[in-house]
Amino acid sequence: MASSLTTFTDEARIALDTLSGRAAGLFSPSLRLGVTGLSRAGKTVFISALVHNLIHGGRLPLFEAQKSGRIARAFLEEQPDDAVPRFQYEDHVAALVNDRVWPDSTRAISELRLTIEYESASGWNRLFSAGKLSIDIVDYPGEWLLDLPLLGKSFADFSREAVELAALPVRSDLSQAWRELASTVNPDADADEMTARRLA
Repeated sequence: MASSLTTFTDEARIALDTLSGRAAGLFSPSLRLGVTGLSRAGKTVFISALVHNLIHGGRLPLFEAQKSGRIARAFLEEQPDDAVPRFQYEDHVAALVNDRVWPDSTRAISELRLTIEYESASGWNRLFSAGKLSIDIVDYPGEWLLDLPLLGKSFADFSREAVELAALPVRSDLSQAWRELASTVNPDADADEMTARRLA
């Protein structure tokens, strides 16, 4: 009996947490924005510049809400997910402004919550209250995007395609030594660390 009461209590608490989270979302919605691109594409600088311009009222001529003066303020808040490292906005801005050094490239996922308080463009909505939107900006290493197609392939399929690509005329001269070495290896033999290193 005690365990079923505990289970009921836990389920009720989870349901209340979910309900309160959804109710809060009606009045203070959030948006998740993923920023990705290949290495050295400027993801870190883009996020830092965007956040800096929104917080400090910088020039964003194509952002209609900013251009028309409807943004009351923008500020950083605690991020919602403690399991994801925080995007080091302050460090990146300091590197750019003070040290004039390009920030380090993205090595892992990180995120930052930016909250914008604004005046609605709709006169009807302005009657009730100012709008508030939380944007969770996620910095995502773009190199990982190249690995996504691998999720649907077996190792055998991937290996076969890699050998076929290496044999293409545009790559054959560069891959010849590797292909010759790979052809001497018995794929059914026991794994051997030294052979794997030579092939790498």
